[in-house]
Amino acid sequence: MPHGNNEKSKRIKDPPFFKLKANSQDNSHIPLTLKSMPATIFILLHWKKQQRVFSQNLATLRKQPDDKAIHDLRVAVKKLRSYLKLLTTLFKKIEEEPGLEKTGQLFKVLGKHRDIEIGLLLLEGFEKEHKVTYTAFRFHLKVALQRTQRWVQHALSKFDESELTQLTRQLGLHLKEITGQELLNEISIIFTKENKKLARLVKHLTDQPHEIRKMLKNIFYWISVCPKDFLFNSSQVSKLKKTLDQLGDWQDHEMLHSKIKHFRKDFVPASREEYQQLKGLEKDIERKMELMLAKAAAHIQNLLISNQRASIP
Repeated sequence: MPHGNNEKSKRIKDPPFFKLKANSQDNSHIPLTLKSMPATIFILLHWKKQQRVFSQNLATLRKQPDDKAIHDLRVAVKKLRSYLKLLTTLFKKIEEEPGLEKTGQLFKVLGKHRDIEIGLLLLEGFEKEHKVTYTAFRFHLKVALQRTQRWVQHALSKFDESELTQLTRQLGLHLKEITGQELLNEISIIFTKENKKLARLVKHLTDQPHEIRKMLKNIFYWISVCPKDFLFNSSQVSKLKKTLDQLGDWQDHEMLHSKIKHFRKDFVPASREEYQQLKGLEKDIERKMELMLAKAAAHIQNLLISNQRASIP
């Protein structure tokens, strides 16, 4: 796998990643209604919103293929998974409840479809940039897309939403006895632990980009369930989003790089001109990926600095 600029990663210090206002004595930024309301209302509002998004896009996809519906359904699943991870950390009993196994299986099938479509879009950009048409590889992706579309339709027809409905009911039972303030206090403790782990990982961004992106994505989604400015201010949220966008671009290019490499080695004779063309394309993608990780490292560093300044009295 290509490696990025290690020097940029090494310059990242190990300061507190978050300014956890929940740990301070001043909780005036949290509405009184939120402090006293049951956590059932506080967090299940977000959970049920994503459940509705999931159901609506599932219904759309069962009628006809729709790229936006695939994207929106997958985002909803990512958020539900992230919320569930937070809740299973808060309440150990929830681990005994049925999770999102079947929903996750549908997510993976849709992910294969999404990866091929993104790959085709990226390939089109490289073809314009290099003034070359990668005919055999493009045909390979289109055939794979047609096959994946059949898998998607089969998975949609067999999917049963009862798993998600049952899990929602169980979460409501676990949350009804705790107040919003109690939940926020527990969340601040979890963020402190995540902070320490993440601060260690960011020093090795080029070696563990997937793990770091996953952690940052969870943090981003967890922030959305909390009151405004509870953990991040708007500027810090913006920096976090830029970091995630950069790491998302890196992941898309890595996926394409992997598909090209496997196709070239498995199907293209070394004597063919396209073999060398694809090999050159791989190297170009590797260079772009290095730059993306370097930019992501810089964004994380800026985020760390902004949080350092925010924590100074």
